[in-house]
Amino acid sequence: MSFVTGATPIWPVPPDWADGVRETLDWLTNYLPARNGRAQKRELRQAPRRSIEFTVISDEQGRRVADAILNDAGGKYWLLPIWHDVQLLSSPLASGSSLITCAPAGRDFRADGQALLWNAINDWAVLDVDEVVEGALVLKASTTRTWPAGTRLYPLRLAHLVEQPQETTWTDESGTRSIQMLIDEPCDWTAALPTATYRGVTVLEMRPDQGDDLQQTYTRLQEVVDVGTDLVTLFDWGGRAFREASVTWLAYGVEANNELRSLLYGLRGRMQTLWVPTWNNDLKVANDISATTTHITVEWAGYTVFGRMQPNRRDIRIELLDGTVFYRRITASQEDGDSEVLTVDSALGVLVQRLQIRQVSFLVLAEQSSDTAELQHDADIEGLTHLTTSFIGVRNDDI
Repeated sequence: MSFVTGATPIWPVPPDWADGVRETLDWLTNYLPARNGRAQKRELRQAPRRSIEFTVISDEQGRRVADAILNDAGGKYWLLPIWHDVQLLSSPLASGSSLITCAPAGRDFRADGQALLWNAINDWAVLDVDEVVEGALVLKASTTRTWPAGTRLYPLRLAHLVEQPQETTWTDESGTRSIQMLIDEPCDWTAALPTATYRGVTVLEMRPDQGDDLQQTYTRLQEVVDVGTDLVTLFDWGGRAFREASVTWLAYGVEANNELRSLLYGLRGRMQTLWVPTWNNDLKVANDISATTTHITVEWAGYTVFGRMQPNRRDIRIELLDGTVFYRRITASQEDGDSEVLTVDSALGVLVQRLQIRQVSFLVLAEQSSDTAELQHDADIEGLTHLTTSFIGVRNDDI
């Protein structure tokens, strides 16, 4: 235990995992839209602002300590444990150790940062990290006591309270508080976008979870002029629809959690433009597709009348049941009774039987519709995290 008067305190009470831990990453894009749907974008933050929100249930000693520390240090900086990056010591850590054997990869440990060994609200120690190596943390100073196996190990970040937490008291010795802290250090992470590309642009190939209903709509740059005394006049400045749709991703385990975080850092809020499949079965293939043909027959869906090779309705993603994916551009279409014949820019190169096709989706050139991403950690990093975000189409005349 190392609470010292005047020193930067840790937040010592762990979260109630029944509500999980919410982590918000907030980029800042200077976004200047034009009436025709084009936009000029400028990235204003090198790294996102990062906040952590959680609920604590404290009783008896825990409540008294939380109340005392908030009263004294509520307006100061804190050392915040990154709760979802917790791990347990697999074996005792001897006094005088300068190396902690652990699994730092994918967690928020960093050189010249700090870590926390925690057993209870009055039994913990802050450690200065000199170096993060494979399978261990190298400390700047040796430990001064022995820590048993099962001791919790957390990364620490400097943070402050976004607002003073309000307590809901259940009894004279128990209650609950909602804590939200904004981290006051740069939170860099390895950025990574999907490797798939089409026409020189990244394709988002991370299929969303559809356990919950997803939302989609068409946004238009419309202006309605209504003077109240005559007919309403409507201006559609963009002259096209911009599809906006939500996606939900589930990440389970360290590797999947890191992949999701790296994707968010690659997207950088609204900055990154990429192809986003609709993930709908937008066109249903009616016949087998030979290896050399550039014609695909589909069930009549009104494409010739309403699709007309318009931007964001002319590029398709064909996915087979075995995971094979083809990207093609529709260059012509014509109706043929109860079907339509689409001409694509190149043959698939292999015979594709109709029953082998899982889905044919439109590809929409899009960007995230918000600079803010919220990661809901239902458990620690070895468990489940979910994220819901949305993408909106951008003007696509040149690709």
